[in-house]
Amino acid sequence: MDRLCERRHSLRHVRLVLLFAAGVLISGVAAFVSVQPNDEGLMLQAAARVAAGELPYRDFWWFYPPGQAYLLGGLDALLGPSLATWRIVRVLADAGVAVLACALAVRLGARPPAALLAWAVAVLAMATPSGPHPFPIALALALGALLCFQRRPGLAGVLTGACAAWRIEFAGALAAGIALGLLLGGGRRELTRYAAGALVVSAVLLLPVVAAAGVRPSFALLVEYPLTDFRDYQGLPFPVAYAGPLNTSSPGGFLRDSAEPLLLHFLPLVLVLGLAGALLALGRRLREPLLAAAVVLSLAMLLYLLTRADLFHTAPLAAVGGVLAAAAVSGAPRGLRRVPAALAAAALAYAALEGLDRRTLALREDTRPLRLAVADGVRVPPAQARALEGAVADIRARTRSDEPIYVATQRADRVTAGNPLLYVLAQRPNPTRYDIAAPGVITSAPVQREIIATLEGRRTRVVVRDSSVGTAAPEPNAAGRSSGVRLLDAHLERRYRPVARYGSLRLLVRRP
Repeated sequence: MDRLCERRHSLRHVRLVLLFAAGVLISGVAAFVSVQPNDEGLMLQAAARVAAGELPYRDFWWFYPPGQAYLLGGLDALLGPSLATWRIVRVLADAGVAVLACALAVRLGARPPAALLAWAVAVLAMATPSGPHPFPIALALALGALLCFQRRPGLAGVLTGACAAWRIEFAGALAAGIALGLLLGGGRRELTRYAAGALVVSAVLLLPVVAAAGVRPSFALLVEYPLTDFRDYQGLPFPVAYAGPLNTSSPGGFLRDSAEPLLLHFLPLVLVLGLAGALLALGRRLREPLLAAAVVLSLAMLLYLLTRADLFHTAPLAAVGGVLAAAAVSGAPRGLRRVPAALAAAALAYAALEGLDRRTLALREDTRPLRLAVADGVRVPPAQARALEGAVADIRARTRSDEPIYVATQRADRVTAGNPLLYVLAQRPNPTRYDIAAPGVITSAPVQREIIATLEGRRTRVVVRDSSVGTAAPEPNAAGRSSGVRLLDAHLERRYRPVARYGSLRLLVRRP
């Protein structure tokens, strides 16, 4: 009997290893395709600053927890600047999240086909779009903590504390869910061990950075900005009505005024309906400790999606909601609960189909290698490659290796995205504290005056202006409205003159 149990345990581990390898293949097959001027740029710029000895919150404007900046900064210091490093980290994180989601579904009673479908939904949702965001590592830590908190609460606390260094709100919801699960299971002593591990690890990872930057600046960026300004300036209305073409894969974009694929447009709504169906179908099982903890985490993932209902915020709910849906459809619900179970099953199938559709679309892009030192095999569309290569060559010819440049957006009074990736590609520092073109910050008079003073004080010779529509998109939020402040625009017009254009990038040099 013991040998039989050991054999089953070994086979289970082999299956998980095979699923991890398959997840690496699915996530990695197009991981080196395309660049993200805003998101990729701000993370790699933060990594470069950390590698150079700067601190977030104190030396540069940063509203994320420090974990991702320090992870990528350490890799930058060890391996040198590269667009490839974070992609490898992301591929491993994607595959890890999918395997942990599958294991959690099995632990919650999902049958093998449903658990495998939950794995597919998770890996496809995580794989496209890829990005250097902190949430994949935070989600992997959260799922790992859910899997071990009943048997090893101390280890679950360690994972929760580490999660806080990547996404504070994920860690908070995880802690609430696990605390509820331990109380439902009668484990008050285990709750003490869990809380001790979480508090110690989070303090070790967060307090040194907060203390060095100051409590007030850190609190303003880590707590106040995400809870207030982010929702006002970057929130999007929940997508319900569809006015685009009736096809499944159209080359639109992620903005609400562009033609989106039909399946993608309704994905947030389907995920919400699927979660509701799963919760209703599970019924009395919601009192189970592990299931209760997973439900609390899923509700946090729902809030994460509702904050900005776009493609970049669907993956966490798809992963965790898929786990609950797999458990719900495997429980043979009776009576009225058959209807919500069917809804959860339909949502699970829809999410898998949409993820597969989005993945195949990403693989069909026409790309070529970006011939820049830090690109390391990353491929982009030919027109974008020519523009980036031309701009970087011109910047490097006009500036010394340690000389700063400044990258501005199309206009200073309305900003929805920036292009800090250009600092990374050109390997030139930013003289200001603002790599992130945060609306409500970069569009305000005090910050524009600070930037102008810095440009003058450092006598910055080269400015690059990204005139693409994406930097000033008419989003239906505060970012899409003009602040009325164009001090920086007037200064650039007065002190700089255009000398070259590469696609949407205009090079300006300082007037004599």
